[in-house]
Amino acid sequence: MNYYELPPELNHFHTLLVDVTHRCNMECANCYIPNRSIPDMDVSKLYEFLKKLPQRTDIRLIGAEATVRNDLLEIITNVRDIGHHPALLTNGLRLASSKYVTQLKKSGLRSLGLSMNGADNDDWYYKLDNGPYAKSKVKALYNCFNEKLIVHTNTIIVKNVNENVIKRQIDLLIDTAKKTGHIFKKSYPIMARFKSVGQIGRYMKCDAMNLNNLVELFSTQMNVDRKKILSYNKIDGHIECNSILFPYPTDVGNLLIKITDWTVDDDGIPDAGSKRRGRVTQDFKCAPFFEHVKLNEFGY
Repeated sequence: MNYYELPPELNHFHTLLVDVTHRCNMECANCYIPNRSIPDMDVSKLYEFLKKLPQRTDIRLIGAEATVRNDLLEIITNVRDIGHHPALLTNGLRLASSKYVTQLKKSGLRSLGLSMNGADNDDWYYKLDNGPYAKSKVKALYNCFNEKLIVHTNTIIVKNVNENVIKRQIDLLIDTAKKTGHIFKKSYPIMARFKSVGQIGRYMKCDAMNLNNLVELFSTQMNVDRKKILSYNKIDGHIECNSILFPYPTDVGNLLIKITDWTVDDDGIPDAGSKRRGRVTQDFKCAPFFEHVKLNEFGY
């Protein structure tokens, strides 16, 4: 495992993930960070860390579930005021409140990742997330579109569970765009992300899909040539072996699609050696994300 830490002044990661809390209001079958006993992050130390970064960085606020922090709106505002780009990774339950989504927008949030493992199907949510969450998730998606937040939906695909979720999720995104009067375009780059189970932390013991499996599913359900899909392997200027990013044309514009294989290597690391994705450590240094998660598995 190639693990290292950098002081904030030497950060080279394009995105830094920040665990602002380890608390959560769900108990999903797949969770990289399942330990709930870690105290919430000291945000005063976070702000000092952010001030030391050498350039504008994407700061992805994560948890467990970041929205359980009552000061999340203030955190978002401060991240932006310091000069960075705040984003949120969320299960979306609290975003079923239109008032809360409006507050997120006013705080300075412009983009977020919304977990939607079951699209609008409660049977899938029961199996992957242990609850009937379809109604809340669909409402959260609508509220985000209504505020014109840039949404990336995140969907884990498990063999023999929710393999048909791809078309269902894309249809839901198109339908929501039509209901809210939006067009997918360069200035409004909505993305649907589909990925395999990351075998780290708490996860479903299953035959995890690889990249070819996922591409084949997309090709079959959406009638797109698989060779064409596999040609889109450059992300943020980097050639990727485990991810594909490509535009999918719809009657409301091009929807971005990202397909990711989280199969682990011999060290138990998915996406080993990534220079794009880092994590803020317990003592406020920068480390490669999955390597740090693995070293702190079931801990921080």
